[in-house]
Parts: sequence; structure tokens; C-alpha cells
Amino acid sequence: MGIEAELIEKERALLSFDVRSSPEILRSLLSLEFLEIGASGVFFGLDSVLDSLPLESSWSAVSQDFEHRRLSSDLIQLFYRVVISRQNGLMTSYSRRTSIWRKEGREWKMVYNQGTAISPF
Repeated sequence: MGIEAELIEKERALLSFDVRSSPEILRSLLSLEFLEIGASGVFFGLDSVLDSLPLESSWSAVSQDFEHRRLSSDLIQLFYRVVISRQNGLMTSYSRRTSIWRKEGREWKMVYNQGTAISPF
């Protein structure tokens, strides 16, 4: 599996309950320097994410249309779109996302993620 495919797999894992409910797995995927700007515009750091993600429930996400670009030998940026359905499909949000993954030792870890609300696709 190529690095880009591995990072897409990790990105998709971050949208799953099994991963989001486990602070240990989240720590293995997110850098200590992790920062996020959510689709709502709210800014998060790693501690906030580790506190809030394990408490989430009642939603599902589908990610698609992944693209990537290599920023340097140890930085890769992903671009993709996500549909999130909440409360049995009664609330649906659409976003375009970007993340930056950095090679830290032997592992790739996400250092940045941003979601921007967009029209349905």
C-alpha cells in the first residue's frame, strides 16, 4: 500500500466510532501538535479533541473524492469531501476537508485538519 492510500485509510478511520471513542487510538493518529478548525469555524487542539470525540454518538460519515499532494518528504496534504448524517438522517451536513499528515519517527500523524461547510453534493 502506498503512503497516500495508507493516509486515506487513516483519515477514514478517524471518522469511525471505534477510533473516535478510543483516546489511545486517537493519540496514535494525531500529533501532539494537532490543531483543527471545524466546519463551524471552532478551533480545537489535541486535548479538546481527546475530551470530546469519545463522547460523540448518533452520526455516520461518508468520505469521498480524495486527492493528495506532497508538501515535502515528510508532509502530505489530503483533500476530500464528507457527508455527515446525524439523528437518524434528519440532519445532514456537507463539508470539504483538508488535513496535513507529518511523518513523526516511523509513523504518519495528522497535525492539522480543517472542515469548510459546503452545499450538498
